[in-house]
Amino acid sequence: MPTYRIYYAEREVGDKRTGDAMSALPLSGAYRPGDYVSETEWEEEVDAPNTDGALDSFFKEHVRDNSGLRWVDDNGESRAVEGVTYDADKTYIWVEHGKLMEYQGLDEATPGMVSCPLCEGAGEVTTELADEYLGEHGEEIVEEDQEEERPTWG
Repeated sequence: MPTYRIYYAEREVGDKRTGDAMSALPLSGAYRPGDYVSETEWEEEVDAPNTDGALDSFFKEHVRDNSGLRWVDDNGESRAVEGVTYDADKTYIWVEHGKLMEYQGLDEATPGMVSCPLCEGAGEVTTELADEYLGEHGEEIVEEDQEEERPTWG
């Protein structure tokens, strides 16, 4: 079964002047690039037979149900997700633990490979090569279990 690497970002919306986060996020109007006080990019690996299955599995882990999931149109407006199929090319947003989350895309992962830390995830390298690079910069990949989430490199 193929493995897919799903990219997403966690954004904390708030006042950029003070760094104060907003406690309540109105999801329909929360997608405003530049209003974020912090942003963290993540990636997660999911085993699934196809991209739709990968997204279904991913969203089941991150969103209680599709009523909390929205997609963003070309004008930056969020729209309700209808049905149970997903378009891998759309931008999806949701709120998780009080933070705005944004799905950014997916790639089919090559077994035994990780996102390249040097090119900020634009390619894949072996775990050993990534560890060597990160070791020189005071970081190291910890491989405890293949099914655990991996840190993002970019």
